[in-house]
Amino acid sequence: MNKHLLGLTAVALLASSSLFAAPKAKNEDFKVKLTGVAVLPVDASDDSVAKVLPPQTRIVVTPGNLAVFYLEYSFPTNLKSRMYLAPNFDDGVLDENPFGTSPSGLISGNGKVPKVVLVGAGGNEPYEKELLLKSVRISGELEAEEGGPRNNSFFICDAAVDVLFANKSASDGKSAVVLPPKPAPAFDPKLGVVPFDKNAKPKSSTPAGFTDNLDEALAKAKAEGKLVYVCFSGSDWCHWCKKLEREVFAQPEFVPSVEKDYVLVFIDSPRKKGVLSDRAKTENPKLVKKYGIRGFPTALILDGDGKKVDETGYRDGGAKPYAEHLQSIRRKH
Repeated sequence: MNKHLLGLTAVALLASSSLFAAPKAKNEDFKVKLTGVAVLPVDASDDSVAKVLPPQTRIVVTPGNLAVFYLEYSFPTNLKSRMYLAPNFDDGVLDENPFGTSPSGLISGNGKVPKVVLVGAGGNEPYEKELLLKSVRISGELEAEEGGPRNNSFFICDAAVDVLFANKSASDGKSAVVLPPKPAPAFDPKLGVVPFDKNAKPKSSTPAGFTDNLDEALAKAKAEGKLVYVCFSGSDWCHWCKKLEREVFAQPEFVPSVEKDYVLVFIDSPRKKGVLSDRAKTENPKLVKKYGIRGFPTALILDGDGKKVDETGYRDGGAKPYAEHLQSIRRKH
């Protein structure tokens, strides 16, 4: 196999919906070619030009920088898709996984990704440890039109790379953790095809025990004499938001320990809008503006009339200390 032309896992994209009224895609219909790698600063402008190196060239990515990948594609002309690329870490390599990716634009047919695909850890903070990345995972997501349904996601391939995420200004990679490329799976429920079903209940980013309807929460809090805890989050891109959700909201003891004093609200600003209700897609940006939210996660404490009485955010320690923190706020108000 040509080392630059990456293999393809079988995908059987269902096209039964009228939005995707086309023959089923075949295994060979989605191809991706890695054509170059580079490094760019996190704050680089959209038109910044990087020094492009041949595929699988060792690049060192220090804090404050991103790994950049240039791709070519050959996709079906009768389907529209975005292409995603993510570091292919084994489970347990990082205690946290702050790495994020910027998708391609909406594409079909043959071409090059018009804007580079970026992978890197949040901001200028150092990585927990040096990591030598040997593989990146490329996937696609069908979209009928700009802003349309995005219920179909599919795995394309794993691409061999040689990227060192260094936790200091320079490194020869000797102390890095070497991660061998994963074999392309025949089928993985997390990465395999998700059939489009217009009647299916959409996936929601709202944590269990929370609501995304602030108006209803305020009415409930006023009627029951409670406060409202409103978390403004970026669930699929914000490192500290993910930590807060994983360490606190997802813990089974959290909601029962605070629900007698609070109505819990989650106002999400994700990159993938498909996890939001139709109402939240419209209302959440308005609420971010109304309350002057400038960073995520930001958690406001409101009374039943919607008046801000306190503010908090991410705190170390897990669910129990966080619940105690909220209870101390409650005692003051």
